[in-house]
This record gives sequence, structure tokens and C-alpha cells, in this order.
Amino acid sequence: MRFIARNFRERKIPADTLWLDIHYLGGYNPFTWDSQRFPDPPGLVRDLEADGFRLVTIVDPHPKKQPGWDVYDSGLAGGHFVKRADGPVYEAPVWPSNAERNAGPSVFPDFSQPVAREWWGGLYKRLTDIGVAGIWNDMNEPAVFQAPTWTMPLDVRHDGEGQPTDHREIHYIYGLLMTRATYDGLLRLRPDERPFVLTRATFAGGQRYAALWPGDNQSRWEDLRQSIPMLTGLGLSGMPFVGADIGGFGESPTPELFTRWLQAGLFSPFMRIHTADGTADQEPWSFGVAYEGYNRRAIELRYELLPHIYNEMERTSTTGIPALRPVFLEFPADSRTWSMDDQFMLGPDLLVAPVLHEARTDRELYLPAGTWFDFWTGRPFQGGQTIRVPVTLSSMPVFVREGAFVIRQPVVQHTGEMSGQALRVDVYPAASSEASLYEDDGVSFDYQRGGYLRRTFPQVRTGGGSPGLDQTVAIEIGAAQGSYRPKDRLFELRVKWDGRARTVTLQTAPGGARAQLGAYPVHELEKRATGWTITGDGFVLVKMADRWDGVAITIER
Repeated sequence: MRFIARNFRERKIPADTLWLDIHYLGGYNPFTWDSQRFPDPPGLVRDLEADGFRLVTIVDPHPKKQPGWDVYDSGLAGGHFVKRADGPVYEAPVWPSNAERNAGPSVFPDFSQPVAREWWGGLYKRLTDIGVAGIWNDMNEPAVFQAPTWTMPLDVRHDGEGQPTDHREIHYIYGLLMTRATYDGLLRLRPDERPFVLTRATFAGGQRYAALWPGDNQSRWEDLRQSIPMLTGLGLSGMPFVGADIGGFGESPTPELFTRWLQAGLFSPFMRIHTADGTADQEPWSFGVAYEGYNRRAIELRYELLPHIYNEMERTSTTGIPALRPVFLEFPADSRTWSMDDQFMLGPDLLVAPVLHEARTDRELYLPAGTWFDFWTGRPFQGGQTIRVPVTLSSMPVFVREGAFVIRQPVVQHTGEMSGQALRVDVYPAASSEASLYEDDGVSFDYQRGGYLRRTFPQVRTGGGSPGLDQTVAIEIGAAQGSYRPKDRLFELRVKWDGRARTVTLQTAPGGARAQLGAYPVHELEKRATGWTITGDGFVLVKMADRWDGVAITIER
């Protein structure tokens, strides 16, 4: 763990979270630690936190039958375990039965019993007390190592919220009820901090408690291709906080497959690399220097776009419309999008066409109606057509919709470095358009009490709405709503432009004084906190201090 953390930082590859799968446990038993592999868990968590890492630990719903162990004894005394049809506690083999020492069967919490959920949630105190940041619930289908069903017998008994029933009724909600127990337990233990829970199994409504990854995929190109309709379908089904194991869990990816999967996965709401024990190393630097560079750049782009992704996910939390969405959700009248499963949208404005086949030097993709701009070059394309664009191992097609506002930040090594970083807003041409930006502290529940920052960003272009005809662009940065205020920072507005600009004017409050900003060469503006320039990729770049009382910016040719 320390080696991996050190390599991320020394190689300047951004990362926030390290994950402990079942091998940190003592005999694969939840709520324990292997004392030889991890002799000092609090020290490990403390050292990782000092270097900007959070730790997430796996907790499965199969404590070992082990008299004398407080988890087993308290669960047995409280009647918290699932029972056989003939009365005794149900026992079956899961991971603790495969332990190197003192292997034995497991028992299973009855999460359909409220007091059992409360008991289970309280057990996380032994993890939260040492600073574990989040919990990963796995094997909660529930999985049991017994053929032919590989789950509990259908006649085992559950409490059913006080209406006793059998597993026929509980099976599909067992994972959801486990994550509810986990979420509620973390919330009681840390009432001022939003719980993070990841799950493999859930049911309708499970989005209230956990993010979801779809389980054990394989390191194959077809699994990369399958991940797109799977993740967008989950979003349509009410589970928007999703992401597949990048690189594949089983087997070992080729260097190219890993890089392509990483490029696609950087747009997933949940982004994680995860591979099975016994497979080849699957860190971003595991495939040689050239691929390390490609992988670093993909992860850097993820961190640049975090403000945009967070903004889209906040909108998802209030509307239910998934941030990661199929193209047809944005263009339902276009029949060519109805069966499209090899490209997707992030929010309404970013169209992503990942490279999904080996050794490709170009990528065919479809642009719906309207004008689209190449994310990398700014080149405009007319929509309503299929195009073919060249790709290299370092590139992936991404297009921005006309009128979009794309929110970015400088590259940071972890989210703890975001405070005070410049806020960058890229604006793309349209006769008129509007976006909003949401920010909060990212940790607490203060946003529920007004502790957020929301601003609107309308733009109006005169002269026909085409970059070549624009005479004036007026963009307003709305006055702040909510009480949250980020640390002082620069505001960098990049407005897609064609040709020369004559003046950039600021006006603070409506009817307030107007002032022209100074124009500087690009290299000179880099040293200044205020001014404007035209960049080599065709943007008017305006720099100033970020402010909360609103400001209007006018660019004239």
C-alpha cells in the first residue's frame, strides 16, 4: 500500500483513494485485520491521509461462525442472523471457509430486521475510529459458495420488517438493505460527513445509499464495449453513481486495452482501477514509460473536469437524470441514436466516443444535429452526420455541444489541493445559451442548510451566432446564491472565438461602472492576475479575481 501511494505521488499521477480488498482481513473475516500484513492500521491510515489519500475497506456480509468473537457473539445474542427453515441459524461457506488458518463457515446478518441493521451499522465504529473514509460492500447478492444456486436456499427465514418471510421475497433486496445498514451506521458515527458506500448488489431505491459497480468483469475488449450500455442503462434505471472496473477485474489487460479503458472510464461518475489477486500489476505505470504518459494524461483530464462532473452530479441528485447518459436521452427524436451503445454523453454537452477496438487509427462516430466542437482542437463540425476522425494511443474523440459551458480547473494531485485553484470556464458559440455552476464543501451536509454556491452563466452573441460573424459576446457571471464561498482564486473565462477581438469590458453590478481590461500576449498574461489575450487554439482568455456579486463581460470584435 505504501509503495503504491508513494509511486502515485512521485510519478505525479493524480489519485485520491486506495482500496483494500479481502486480503487485508484476518481470515477473510469482516471487521478484522490480518495482523501480519497490517500490524498498524491506524498508522497506515494516518500516513496515507498525510499524503492526500483516503482509504476504503471492503466489508462483506458473512461474519465467520466463531464463538468468543464479539461480532459473532453479539449477533447471535441479538438474534440478528438469518435462520434456517427449521429454526437454527443458517450457516454456509463463503470467503472465511477459504482462510489459510482456522477456516470455518459463515453466518449472515438479517438486514430485513431493523435492529440487525442498527447492530451492523454500529460495527463500523472500529473502522471509522481509525479514519477509514468509506466502505465497500461486496458479496451481497448474497453470494454463498454452494452449487447450484450460489446463494441462500429460498426457504431460509428473514424478519421482513416484522412480517416474517423467506428468501424468495428478500433475495433481490438483500444488497440494498445491507447498504442501508452501512449508510445509516456511517451517518450515526459521523453525522457531519456524507457517507461513501460502494456496492455490488442493490435494488430500486438503492441510489440513496451507495454507488454501484457492476461486478467482476474481465480484461477483454468486449467487456470494455459492454460497459457503456451497462453503465448508461443503470443510469436510466435510477442508479447514476456508477463505474466499471477499469482494465477488467479478471485476467490481465494488454497495455493498449488498459489505456483505452482508462480514457473511457475517466468520464464515469465512479472511477476506479481494480484487478483480481494473481493477475498482472495494473497500476497506471505498469505498462512501460510510454503508456504511463498516456495514462497520466487521462487521469489528469479527469481531475481537470472534476468541477464539471460534480456540477452534473449535483443536477442528477435533484432531477434524477443521469450525468452519464445514452445519446438518445439527449436527442430522442433522432432515430440514429436509439440503438447507439458505443458513444455516450456526460451531461447535455459533452459527447464521448471512446476507442473500443484494438489497434485502431481512426474512429467513426455520429454527431447529432447542431454544431459540435472538437474538445481538443476547437474545430467546429456540423452535426446530423457520421464522421471519421484519426486517433492515436494518446487521444480519444470528445466533442462539445454548441452553447456549452465546460467547467475545469488546473491539474491537482488529489482533491485536497483543489481549494484556491483557478476556476476555468470554457464557453462555446451559440446565439444564446445558459448554464449554472454549483459548488459546496464536498464533505458536509451544510449544503442542506444553504451552505452552497450557485451561479448562472448566460451568454448572448450578436452577428448571427457563428464564430466567423460574431461582433459582440456578452457573458454574465450571476451573483452568488447560497452562503458557501470557496477560497480566494482566479476566474479564467475562455470564450471560443474566430479572428481578432478589439476590447474586453467588465461591468460589475447592473448599472455599475464599466472598465476595459488590458490586452497582453499569452506569455505575459500568465504572469498577471487580470487581463485578456487570444490563445493559439482560438479562445479569448479573460483573467480576473473570482467574485460573488456578479459581473458582466463583453467581448467586441
